[in-house]
Amino acid sequence: MTGASTEVGRGKGDLTRRRILDAAAAEIARHGPAGASLGAIAAAAELQTGSIYFHFASKQRLVEAVLEEGISASLRRLDEMAVPTGTPAQRLRAGVHAHLRALAELSDYAAVVLAPQFAARQPPGFRALRREYLRRWTELIADAQADGTLAAGPEPGEVRDLLIGALNAAGLAGQDPARTADAVFALLRLPPC
Repeated sequence: MTGASTEVGRGKGDLTRRRILDAAAAEIARHGPAGASLGAIAAAAELQTGSIYFHFASKQRLVEAVLEEGISASLRRLDEMAVPTGTPAQRLRAGVHAHLRALAELSDYAAVVLAPQFAARQPPGFRALRREYLRRWTELIADAQADGTLAAGPEPGEVRDLLIGALNAAGLAGQDPARTADAVFALLRLPPC
């Protein structure tokens, strides 16, 4: 099971909530939201099943929280890797590394966030966070196109979707993040940093 954040500076309730989220991400990744068992989630979190309801009003709300945490954690990694004063190529490289890091470190969350059943029916909180993540990626692509780092022809949103799709496919297939990043950089002909 791969967790979405560290335990530093958290109270007991926060740590319990984190254990539930991590266990739920693993269970939902394996069995889908309909097949996920609250009993299995509770057991993995070392709790009684009823304890889940202290933190989440329903199974649906727990699934929504897993989706929101998965994309929030990915946004945090994008922020951590950001190179605000770097060139567009440096910022794009940092974004690729951040995305691949999120896929590797948050594999259960990534599997849930990328599950096809959530593509059409996204909870509002998740939809807003996802929109922000995609907006930031569109900005990275547009900046790289504006300075000539990437070809200017295709729409930035299309390039973003192709790039993120390739990163997701490699990450979910268990490809080495460093090798994937090197292959993407070569494919995009990004100048070395």
